[in-house]
Amino acid sequence: MSSSVVPDPAQRPRIGRMDVLTAGGYAVVSMVLALSGVSNNGVAADGPLWGRGVSVVLLLLGCASVLWRRRRPVVVLAAAGPLGLAEIIGGGQIGAYFLLFEALFCPVMHGSRRLAQTTTGIAIAVCALLLAGALVAGVPGPMVLLLGMLVALVAMTPLLWGWEVRHHREARRAAEQLVGLEHELAETRAAHAVETERRSIAHDLHDVIAGHLSAVSLHTNLASSLEDPAARDRSLVTARESAHAALRDLRSMIGVLADEGAGAQPEVTLDWPSLTARLRGRDPAASIHIDPAVTDPAQVDPSVQAALLRIGAESVTNAVRHGAAPISLEVRVQERSVTVDLCNRRASEDSPGTGVGRGAIAHRANAVGGSAASAPEGGSAAGTWRVHARLPARHLADPGLSPTVPEESHS
Repeated sequence: MSSSVVPDPAQRPRIGRMDVLTAGGYAVVSMVLALSGVSNNGVAADGPLWGRGVSVVLLLLGCASVLWRRRRPVVVLAAAGPLGLAEIIGGGQIGAYFLLFEALFCPVMHGSRRLAQTTTGIAIAVCALLLAGALVAGVPGPMVLLLGMLVALVAMTPLLWGWEVRHHREARRAAEQLVGLEHELAETRAAHAVETERRSIAHDLHDVIAGHLSAVSLHTNLASSLEDPAARDRSLVTARESAHAALRDLRSMIGVLADEGAGAQPEVTLDWPSLTARLRGRDPAASIHIDPAVTDPAQVDPSVQAALLRIGAESVTNAVRHGAAPISLEVRVQERSVTVDLCNRRASEDSPGTGVGRGAIAHRANAVGGSAASAPEGGSAAGTWRVHARLPARHLADPGLSPTVPEESHS
């Protein structure tokens, strides 16, 4: 809006019906005033310096330039301005004042900011020169004062009016742009909310359902290789319970998605005893220590408890799917932080992975202001895989704490 660059000619408004009517109106008024004999003496002498016919021609030429008042306002300034001023000084026709008004108003109203500023500067300079010339010519003081008032009325009125209208127009455009930006921002926020919800659903499905299905796969495979009927039955019962839990959790998530109410959370079968049972199914001799304080809201914030469970679920799922004995899990509550530490031997050096699980671990930790790392212990490609997460006991939500996620995938 404040640019001084001349608009592209292709973007300038065409000469329209209103421009023709305005120019014609000025021409009619000038002719009527001239033919009616309403005039005053020219400023430069006691009478007009030229005849009425010359004055009419000058006024009609100036009125014709008004056709370009919106498309090329500089034409109005360059044509109607000098012609109107000349007629006021030497001819005395009243219509010249209307012409001069349009010559000053149009560039300020319809021109670029540079043209508006130039027009204002020219008008002020011409007024100052006229007053200075009157003083040099020895015009009496009262006449100079009267001339100054006339100059201020004739020149300053269209300029001030034009700037006022221009400022209102620019303010309206700025408000419209601001509304457009607010709409774009609202759409961006809505898209971000949808994306966040989509990722949350994907993480929930991965953390909860994938863990149950991994247990089903593990115990059904184990049952097929067991010769002891009692042990085989226990594995099948565990697989069936895991399948039922997966179905129950999936129905809960679908119910939340189908519910129109906002802010609902699915009820999932996820707790530390169930995660311990999954690890025992993979390694009956697994070393597991869960600090009881981890479920105490007085010591660990509920949002941190939920993040810990998600991290634990994903870590256990990885250990069950890709790991082998020995497996160890330790969850410890300290003064201001909670740590999760899970180690397992890698079943294969070429275990495929997409990295979704490790991304979920990092996301859960970072969401509450913590950090997480999952990588081969010691940096080796084989051997022991370790997942270590440290979370604040109270939700910090510090975006500056970013998780450490190595490049190699294990999920």
